[in-house]
This record gives sequence, structure tokens and C-alpha cells, in this order.
Amino acid sequence: MSPYVSIFPSGRRLTADFGDLLSDILAKEDIPLNLYCGRRGVCGKCFVEILSGDLPPSDERDQALARAKNLDPSRHRLACRLPVRGDLSIRIPEQALIPKARILSRGTGKEIFLDPTVRKIAVRPSRPDLHSPHALLEGLKTGLGLPGLRLAPETLFSAAAVLSEAPEKDPMVTAVLGVGDELRGVERGDTTSRLFGLAIDLGTTTLAADLVDLGTGTVIGNAAGLNGQSSFGADVVSRISAAFKDPAQAVALRNAVLASINGLISDLRRTTGVEPGEIYETVVAGNTAMNHFFLGLPVDGLAVAPFVGVFSVAPPLPADRTGLRVNPLGRIYLSPNLQSFVGGDITAGVVATDLPSRLGNVLFLDLGTNGELVLKTDRGMTSTSTAAGPAFEGMSVSCGLSAQTGAVDKAVLLEDGTIDVETIGGGPARGVCGSGLVDVIAAYLRRGDLSADGRILRPDKRLPVTPDVSLTSQDVREIQLASAAVKAGMRMLLESAHLGVEELDEVLVAGAFGAYLNVDNAAAIGLLPRLPGGRVKFVGNTSLEGARALLLSGRERLRAESFPRIIRHLPLAQDKAFQQIFVEELSFREWPAGGTPAAAKQEES
Repeated sequence: MSPYVSIFPSGRRLTADFGDLLSDILAKEDIPLNLYCGRRGVCGKCFVEILSGDLPPSDERDQALARAKNLDPSRHRLACRLPVRGDLSIRIPEQALIPKARILSRGTGKEIFLDPTVRKIAVRPSRPDLHSPHALLEGLKTGLGLPGLRLAPETLFSAAAVLSEAPEKDPMVTAVLGVGDELRGVERGDTTSRLFGLAIDLGTTTLAADLVDLGTGTVIGNAAGLNGQSSFGADVVSRISAAFKDPAQAVALRNAVLASINGLISDLRRTTGVEPGEIYETVVAGNTAMNHFFLGLPVDGLAVAPFVGVFSVAPPLPADRTGLRVNPLGRIYLSPNLQSFVGGDITAGVVATDLPSRLGNVLFLDLGTNGELVLKTDRGMTSTSTAAGPAFEGMSVSCGLSAQTGAVDKAVLLEDGTIDVETIGGGPARGVCGSGLVDVIAAYLRRGDLSADGRILRPDKRLPVTPDVSLTSQDVREIQLASAAVKAGMRMLLESAHLGVEELDEVLVAGAFGAYLNVDNAAAIGLLPRLPGGRVKFVGNTSLEGARALLLSGRERLRAESFPRIIRHLPLAQDKAFQQIFVEELSFREWPAGGTPAAAKQEES
């Protein structure tokens, strides 16, 4: 007889096979378990409480993970490491489920000319008669005054259905036209007021989408959520590795991200009343790997040196070939990839900030799961990327959370030496998100309980955030590694341009994490330079902002498509100098004027 898994308090009862992992059983039932590390049993996100049943002993690693999360090791097990050998009764804590996230979905605002690549024209086609028995599509061409009208092959059947109907009261039809007077569709009546597009920020961890009226450029709705690929691993590299080793995993990764995006489209339908069939144009801005996963293209070239993708600039694709639930005759455009792991999200950021036209020396920095940078000087632009890891998004940390209710997002060291914290939503603290982590580290550095080299100087080797939440030495190490990767990338870019950090006129910090970052605390740990005159600026979700610009302007697309040719790429993965600088920058030290954090360390010694 097969064992059962009963879930408390819902009373839901799942059938299992002997030896199945609990995580697999829950996944089959679409229970959104937080398998952040890709079922490797290292993140500790999928602990469940065992209320009754056969409970095998846990090993020392699992016990340490449980204690780090203030869980009872005798009652909690990692679902990804627990084989079911008999009936179980379990309770799934909220923190073991993929959370709902607060995601920044507005940027700085860039004025552009409204020039969408799709438009609608209402027309009365010239009807055939005995004197002029022309084909129906010829009558449409005549009515539109477009003798050069081109018919997209997939449009023939839908257009025929509308044009073949005998006109009754209203002979009006609406032609949907793309670039080069390509006929994408024909609709009954005058539907010119119903022309919508979708801008999507396709992040490694999170997704955001804007529904835009292409006739006015107005955003009429937005939605956000988590990338369903998170259950395959937190970082891009682990997902690439999974797809490289197993074609079935590649298919699953694509299906996961499509399901997530289509979920946002369903949310927008409910909140705005816009039908998916009224969405004729979609722009997706994601990193190189996400773009490939989205299209179902092989990522083999990204798995091994020299780390190259299939494409930089892809043509607009028919929607029905991509799996997105929008108008099947619409087009999907991907923001061009620059080089290697500097993808379309950074191209969108360059568009949104108008980086090429900014005066002086400007560093654009997108802080997310990867740290991607573009340096603009009078001599041109150079890009690079570093594997910052997911710590800045609240992950790979024992008490880490994404920016959601209950996450500590601010911490302040008071005059009496205590540390005051704020949580998203104002309720009890359940963990710490990225901006809160930076604040807490900075506060303990100032208080003297944390050394610049990352050693916790308290007897218990913990940094309390609240009575129930604290950072461990390993957590501090994760922040060190992420910060050092960003600092090393920044140093390499500056050195390649023969610039000192004080010569930067602007540092533009993009991404949801950057939007809530305290610049003083970020400077205190050395993550960002401390520059006078407000030179460090937070520019919001430029990936989404840029995607919207590419949705609304064909001119901006042409401009973006030139970036892979004109932006030089600085590869760091195999660079020995980068490895050396990375080690030098592991300490929490400020950038001094005219130097680097590592230089400050040498001066002190």
C-alpha cells in the first residue's frame, strides 16, 4: 500500500511512492516549495515540520542548517533530502514556500518619441463586384492606400475569415500593421482604440511587466512575481549547468519561465480587462541566459569558455512560436544581448538612462544576482559582468528573504549603541532582505562588533538583527563575496579606462535592490564609492523602463541594436588580475579618494 503525505492544517492528502523525495511529491502537486538551491540541500529554504510518521535521523549538516534558522532539528527536515518511507503528517512553514515579492517596477522616466512598430488602421475595403472582381485582399490594399502591403504568411487565414463575411450594417474593418507595412491581422469593426503592448523585465529571480497602451504610451497596468526557474537553482550558472547536462531540464526551465510570464499576463487581464488577444507587441529584457531559456535555445555556449550565446540581435518573432499567451499574430522582440553574460537587461538599462548621451565619465551598475557594469567615457563604452551571487537579493543567507512582508529592509545604529530595524509592512521580522543586510553589516562595523576582514568579534559569533533573527559568520562571508565581486569588476573597468574613482561624474545604480539601498551604508562597507555632490544616483528598474522604451519606439530599437557593435566587452572570468583584485577587495573598506578599498588597506598597514 502506497504511503500518504498529509498536510496540516489544510488536511490535503497526497499519495506517494516508497523512496520518493518529499520535495518531488510536493512539486507534482504544484505546491510552491522554495527549492532555491536546486534540490542540493544547501540553502535550507525547504525545511518542513514533521508532525508524525517515520522520520529518519538527520545528519550534522541538516542539523546545523535547522539551528541557523531557529528550528528544532528533531522535528524539521529538508524536503529535498527526505525520502518518504511511510505515512507522514507535515506542516509547511510559510518561509518554505516561494514567497510573493515586492518588486520595483518603475524607473526614472525617459521621454521618447512615440514610434511603436505596430499600428492599427480602420478602413472600408473596396468591395469586388461584377465590374471589378478583385481579390478581397486587393480591396483591403486599395482601401488602405498601401499597394505595397505585405501579407505575413500566418495572417492569411485569419484575414480571410474576416474579409469573406458579407458586410451588413458596418463594412469597417481594422488592419493591424507592422514594420514595412506588413499585415499582421484584420479585425471586424473599428478596434483602433484597443492596441496594447507588453514590456517585460525577465530577471533571474524576479519578473515585472507593464501593460502599455501603444496609442498613447500610457502604462495602464503592471504586475510582478518570481521567476519560476528559482526551483532549479538561485543563480544563472546552476541553471545553465542543469540544461547543459540534461535536455529535459532545458525544456523544464523554459516551461517554468513561460508559466511565470503567462501568469503575469493573466494577472493583467484580471486587473485591466485587456484581453491577451489585444496585446500585439511584446518586448522582453533579460540577461543572456534568460533570453535563451525563454526561446528554448541551447545554452551550451554559455556553459564553457569563451561563454558565448547563439545571438546578440534577434529578429522580432511571431508570438505563437514563443509560447506567450498574447495575440498569436503579434511579435516578440528581445532587447539585444551585448556580450557573454551582459545581456538584454543591460542594453535596456543603457537605453533607459540614455547612457551614451550623458556628460562626463558615468558608471552604470545593475546590482542583482549578477553584477553587470557599463562604463561610459569620452572614448566610448565598456561593459563587464561579475558573479555577485544572490546575497543582495536576500538569498544564500540563512535568514535571507526577498523584499517581502516581514523582511528587515532598514537598520540604523542609534546613539546608545542599539540597532533599530524596520520591516516591510511594519510587522514582526521574519528575515532580512538585501538592503537590510547592507545596513546591518554597516551598523556592526561602526559599533566595532565586526572587523573589516569580516570576523564577528562577539563571543557567540552572531550578529543579532532581532531577538529571533541573526547573521552568522557564513552570512557575513556571503556579503563579502558579493561585494568583492562588484568592487573588483568596478576596479577592472576603471583601470581599463585609466580612471580613478574620483573621476566618475555619475554612478547610476539600477535594480530593485539598489532602489532601497542606503548610499551611506553601501559606501561604509565599500560596495559603492563615496562621491561628493550626489553623484551616486539610484535609477530604479531600468530593465523594465528600457523594455518599455523599446516597445514604444522603433528608433530606440535601432539604437539598441547598435550597442553590441559599439560597446567594448571586458571579460573577467579567466582574468588572473581579476582573481587577485577580488581577493584584495574581500574586506569591508571604503573607497578612498584617488584609490581603491585595497589601497586603503595597504596605506593603513
